[in-house]
Amino acid sequence: MSHITASQFKDRFAALILGGRDLPKKRFDRHILFISATLGLHPHRQYSESELNGELQEWSTLFGGNFGLDYVSLRRYLVDEHYIRRDSAGRSYELVTTDLPCTFDRSIERLDLEELITEARKARELKKQQHMKKSEGSASPKT
Repeated sequence: MSHITASQFKDRFAALILGGRDLPKKRFDRHILFISATLGLHPHRQYSESELNGELQEWSTLFGGNFGLDYVSLRRYLVDEHYIRRDSAGRSYELVTTDLPCTFDRSIERLDLEELITEARKARELKKQQHMKKSEGSASPKT
């Protein structure tokens, strides 16, 4: 069983959201996405399908577009990967809190994912600008 540190989560989540085009093939990266999708859910709360869909739709709108992950597909993945438990009648869902497919630092639960992406975008833009300045400086003729 793998463990995801807060640092790994931040780095990979930002890279996946800003650069991803399909659902990641690496299990580690898929776990990061699935964990991020469950961060807004409350442990020990029973969600109706429509309530859960509403929660997951918000994540899909903010972060799932690059992956083609609508809330229905995401819900199915979360159930299949044992992040969410569905009752036998399929009427209620609950966040799984023990025996998860992987462990992760609990500090991840307090992250503001939107802020994380905003900061990652800013950092990428700054790096791009610095690279462009460096390229312009090396392309200038020397006198």
